[in-house]
Amino acid sequence: MKEIIILFFAIIPFISLSQDPREFNHGACIIKYRKNDTLKYYLTWSSSYNNGWEHDIYNSIIYFDTNGNLITEFPDQRYIGTGTDEAQEPVNSTINNTNNYILTVWEDGNANDAPNVRGQLHFPNGTVIKANWNIAGGLGAQHSANTSHLENKYLIFYADEAPPSTGGAVVKARIISDITGNETQEISFTPNNEDHWWPVSVSNKSNTRTLVVWGNDGYAVKGTVLYKNGPSVIETVNPQDYLTDIQQYYYQVEWLENISKFILIARDGAYENITDRSKICLIDTLGNVTNSTIVNGGIIREAKMAAKWNDCNQSYTILYPSGTNNLTQVFIDHNGIIIPTSNQITNIPELSNLQWTSTGVWSEFIQDINGNDLFNGKYIVLFIMNDNNSNHIIKIPVYLDTNMFCVPLKIMNENNNQFRLYPNPVKNSIILPNEFLNLEYQIFTTNGLKIKRDIITKNEVNLSYLDNGIYFLQIKEKIFKIIKIDQ
Repeated sequence: MKEIIILFFAIIPFISLSQDPREFNHGACIIKYRKNDTLKYYLTWSSSYNNGWEHDIYNSIIYFDTNGNLITEFPDQRYIGTGTDEAQEPVNSTINNTNNYILTVWEDGNANDAPNVRGQLHFPNGTVIKANWNIAGGLGAQHSANTSHLENKYLIFYADEAPPSTGGAVVKARIISDITGNETQEISFTPNNEDHWWPVSVSNKSNTRTLVVWGNDGYAVKGTVLYKNGPSVIETVNPQDYLTDIQQYYYQVEWLENISKFILIARDGAYENITDRSKICLIDTLGNVTNSTIVNGGIIREAKMAAKWNDCNQSYTILYPSGTNNLTQVFIDHNGIIIPTSNQITNIPELSNLQWTSTGVWSEFIQDINGNDLFNGKYIVLFIMNDNNSNHIIKIPVYLDTNMFCVPLKIMNENNNQFRLYPNPVKNSIILPNEFLNLEYQIFTTNGLKIKRDIITKNEVNLSYLDNGIYFLQIKEKIFKIIKIDQ
């Protein structure tokens, strides 16, 4: 009996060490805004260092000088909470760039029927327009608040377990005025008898479309695109599966202005089948997938990617946190074709002594007030994440050489002797080098629409079914321009 008792007490410390990673910090967010002749960055995060599940919301304001040095205008401070008033997390914010009104939303654990979704409308300096108020609450639990700005509305997304939900949580949105904060509409995106969680969203630059996605309990990332139709916000398409077999919470979205597409990145593999790969898809403003692929380098939990347009090779560079303290780089060309270079960057000095936090890293390419993004010949990507040793935020500006972005995209054609495909133009089948056998190929239109995906089982690919025109044949990181002609 004594041995059993001793064993029991020996196990207790082990259990206490395997805590929920959200217990002491959960979430971070960067909002860009203009003030006079400077582009500034409003940082907000949720932390409960040394007092588990008692999260408070903190904020800070920074900017970068002409040499790329980080300047703190407003130091880290507690913005909402007292340290002993239950969890207020995760936090998310968005801005109305016309008047610099920021809406901050979070999941609040204070009331008897908590958690609820609460919000505060304020200026970056903290001046309150509408004080801490209940956006969604009552019997049950409302989780995982996220917000975006759409025309003259703020959209607040959350997961609701309250009745009549019977299968888990229903993803919903509350629509409020971006001036007064008064509610104008409520939307339910998922059925009451299914389980859906963790919505994230982003709006396009013109602020006329908002993509919202959420996880379906490890089965899929689902979503839709929203727009305003008169006084109401409506869906362009019914919610659909954008990526399947993904890890819950390991996904994020961004808008790519130069190709007019949203990008969604999610960690491949549900639950115990998690891999070190990511699934990527592009989504148009109607809410439909135009291209998708799988790349090496698994995005970490609740991480925000950074996206930068490269004039030098007419492509986007996408960077996202992966591994312990690495980055994964993916290119997307001007036709919306995803080029999976899967270039995992492991030797960045600024990251060498760090480890990504387990519950959210926010990434943002830095620009000046005129939209320039070069500082003393370097590009800057800013990462923020909770400090595991305090309630402060860790700010990590990483300075990257231009040659990392202006690389050739390996677009091949019939004149390249190393990888010669013939005949090109092609009528029926195109001949491939033997080294491509057993590899996967994909065929895209010039606007990035994927029309075929298969395995190369012999050294030719049948293209007779294609209409006349120009196509791209992708095999691993190589992309070949194909001209299809009539018989």
